[in-house]
Amino acid sequence: MKKSRALEQPSREPARARKIILEAACKEFSANGFAGARIDEIASRAKVSKQLIVHHFKSKERLYFEVYEILSQPSLQWEDYLSDDPGALMADRFLSRIPHLEHVRLLTWEAAGIRNRALPGEGERQERITRFGRSIRLLQDAGRLPKGMNYRMLHLAIIALANYPLAFSEGTRLITGHSGMDPRFHRKWTKFLRQLGKVLLTAVERK
Repeated sequence: MKKSRALEQPSREPARARKIILEAACKEFSANGFAGARIDEIASRAKVSKQLIVHHFKSKERLYFEVYEILSQPSLQWEDYLSDDPGALMADRFLSRIPHLEHVRLLTWEAAGIRNRALPGEGERQERITRFGRSIRLLQDAGRLPKGMNYRMLHLAIIALANYPLAFSEGTRLITGHSGMDPRFHRKWTKFLRQLGKVLLTAVERK
């Protein structure tokens, strides 16, 4: 039985095949998480064979990590331009998440589905987290954030304030009256984060 042209064509163009597979994998992993995603479904979405996916990516773990790398790029770009204003730091982190909900969903699924074992690409991810933590320490040393606050806890708080309203949109609606997807909530939350930043900065200036 001959394979369909849709399955054969990408194999003759490796770069195009990878792009098609990664686009399909982004949708599948974001919709179902690492544990729930199926290579068969990714192959169906991409209209390629399962064997072609294995040929290009070797394993589900490697494919997931490459998807994670793609979806995390906007976050990495944001980290290159960290503001020394605490309010802007938190507000900008939140605003940078809104156009990239697939990444937020991926992280939410990851938290629910991967337990008690190393994350795909954990070493590289830990290095980035450490680098961002150093940036927070520099802001503390410069007197822009309270030195008495544990910088790791502050780092975690910044990420939580950016991600939670989007990851748990209905919980956000129950608390605030607006869905986490609602532009009205985005405006109110951004304003609140800037106010919170001013409180932190005021705490520094009073010392």
